[in-house]
Amino acid sequence: MSGRRIDTILTYIVLAVIIGYSARRYRESPDRKTLVIKWAATILMVLLVPVVFWFRDPRVLLFFLVPCVILAFVWLPNLVETALSPLLGAFTGGTEEAEAKPFYFIANAKRMKSLPQEAVDEVRKQLEKFPGDVTGMMLLAAIQAEDLRDVVAAKATIDELLEQQDLKPQQIATALHTLADWQLQFGPDAEAARETLERVIRTLPDSQFSHAAEQRIAHLADVVATRDFRENAKFEVRQGERDIGLKKTPNAAAASSDPEELVAQYVSQLEKYPNDTDTREKLAVLYAEHFQRLDLAADQLEQLISVPDETPKHVTRWLNLLATLHVAAHDEESARNALRRIIEKFPKASHAEVATRRLSNLRNELKTGISSSAKSLGNYDKDIGLKPQA
Repeated sequence: MSGRRIDTILTYIVLAVIIGYSARRYRESPDRKTLVIKWAATILMVLLVPVVFWFRDPRVLLFFLVPCVILAFVWLPNLVETALSPLLGAFTGGTEEAEAKPFYFIANAKRMKSLPQEAVDEVRKQLEKFPGDVTGMMLLAAIQAEDLRDVVAAKATIDELLEQQDLKPQQIATALHTLADWQLQFGPDAEAARETLERVIRTLPDSQFSHAAEQRIAHLADVVATRDFRENAKFEVRQGERDIGLKKTPNAAAASSDPEELVAQYVSQLEKYPNDTDTREKLAVLYAEHFQRLDLAADQLEQLISVPDETPKHVTRWLNLLATLHVAAHDEESARNALRRIIEKFPKASHAEVATRRLSNLRNELKTGISSSAKSLGNYDKDIGLKPQA
């Protein structure tokens, strides 16, 4: 490669660097008009250099040096800033302006001092500067519901928040689930909570968020019953029994409900709420442990495993439970297949590692397993829930 070609390449590189630097300075400059004037004067002086040397007169050169010196002083602040900005930035944090963010520490401090209305005013001040801020809207709704006991106002705030178009599904689900909590706790209005949870299902259909809402709806009656019991229960302090340490502990199985009655309850619950995963899991265990019907238990677990958009954590738990039931029935191959399914479904997750370790230790698990005696289904021979669903 010739020397002239190398010089040409270097010239282009220098020009590219100068143009790139100039464009950056133009974007960052607070006074672009002055910057353009300085560039024009500099370019003009550069173009006059050949003319000055063409005259070959020292007086012309001296006359030309005066504006060059003036121009150098004009550019001096910029050159110093460019050279020292990395060092100064290490001490001052740089020249870039910090991103403006809302601050709610004053509102939280007012809230901790039991001044909820003043806390509301502080939150609203921030929301005037940052309209629609999710953190601020949720804090405002929390103060209204938890401190002022105004669930209606809290719902209005949540409704206003959900009108935004750029909310993430997680934010929508969190807002509605939190509103349902307030409606149950401070309402108390179970029907309003149900409507709020159904809103999650309508807004985020066929998602893990709608699935979670379905689970809460299925157990809403239990939540209300527990709350009513706690509110209405009366406790009496009775005289304690003596020599309690010498008495036998009551059999837990004797205090439990009859398995056939439990099956009927679970089936009835699943008729109303087919997506109640907690009840279906209990029904599967009941089939396997009390009735020795592993086929029915496996059918219930397979329905759980096939739930769309279910979390890997839950699917893994159900496959592990299926493996455990097969271990109890001394069916090693079926247990291994259940664990292999975890590895196939989630090969890169920690669940696969745990399943692999369990596979290597499955023989020992089978040796320590205890088989239970078979139990009869008795007179409970209804078709509902006892047979695999088509």
